[in-house]
Amino acid sequence: MKTWALGWMLLAALAAPAVRAAEAPTGPRTVVGAYVLAERGLAPVEALPPGRVTHLLYAFALICGPGQRPAEAAACAGQPDFSLAPDAEQPRFAAAFERLKARDPRLQVLVSVGGWGGSDPFFHLAATAQGRAAFVASALDFLRRYPAFDGLDIDWEHPGSNGSANGVALGSPADGEHYVLLLQALRAGLDGLGRETGRPYLLTAAINTTREQMARMPMGRAAESLDLVFLMSYDFAGPWTSRAGHHTPLRSALAGSDLSLAGAVANLRAAGVPAAKLVGGVAMYGRGFEGVKADGRYARPWPSADGSVAFKDLGTLPGLKRRFDARTQAWSLQGGGRYVGYDDPRAVRAKARFARAQGLAGLFAWELSQDNGEILDAMQP
Repeated sequence: MKTWALGWMLLAALAAPAVRAAEAPTGPRTVVGAYVLAERGLAPVEALPPGRVTHLLYAFALICGPGQRPAEAAACAGQPDFSLAPDAEQPRFAAAFERLKARDPRLQVLVSVGGWGGSDPFFHLAATAQGRAAFVASALDFLRRYPAFDGLDIDWEHPGSNGSANGVALGSPADGEHYVLLLQALRAGLDGLGRETGRPYLLTAAINTTREQMARMPMGRAAESLDLVFLMSYDFAGPWTSRAGHHTPLRSALAGSDLSLAGAVANLRAAGVPAAKLVGGVAMYGRGFEGVKADGRYARPWPSADGSVAFKDLGTLPGLKRRFDARTQAWSLQGGGRYVGYDDPRAVRAKARFARAQGLAGLFAWELSQDNGEILDAMQP
């Protein structure tokens, strides 16, 4: 028995360097991520060719209890406070993700919790140890129930501000510390679940990147619990801004402005977040305005109530010409007092070059159903 054991150990010792040598060149993959909005159906997931993305993010799981959306009243009836709301789409998407992962075993799938309109419960649950514990327990139960998911994405919009203002005043200077404590509790819970199941779990966050928001959140400490930080470097312009402008530029049009991917990266690096954890944002949609004046004032959002238009539908907009802005490295459609800022594939490739030069983890996009394949192609490393 001892002779057999000694022989086995010698063979293992000889084999180990070869294994390490074979594994070393792979290293971390460049992130190519995409959010998938459940309400837009399974088709974008089922049509996705293997190997085109490294991370898919299912949007959104919602939270029961104080701050829950009125639309979740039926689903949350009888559910504990700060638990994830059951949703009929969850098992359907989990099965679709399982099928996709069978063809693409390296794919990682995350469930994104919150989002605009679904973040209000975070302000309540993160404020107490009991609330955090209840949420963590529910999130871990979700991952046990649906093993297609490889972790959690926290999309709290936004600590220290007023959330989506669902009829309640929210936001407190204490939210930043509560955010850190929530992520620490989730990290500990996911690590424990990993020991239970024998697999690692990811924890990521999607964040507003402005200086004002960074002042409300100790992101350097928060990032210690995170594997990746998804920079929402889009929606910098829209019906909520007084001037028309490009909503997702690589660089800002105005000196000193941080409303761009470059500004977002600078803000996060200044906050102490390692570049290797940052994932730059790409928009698979444009935002437009009508009745635009020379000073940027506008009459109304266009071509929809919120000004948004899917990238795949841009070709249907009449009477507009493509324009390139060398300052912002961004493309727009303009004509007849109308302006639509969007991510052109050329702009996405410029963002990819920027991400590589800055040492970022990669790029992600919102949202997969809005693409015709061209944006995802441009995101490839």
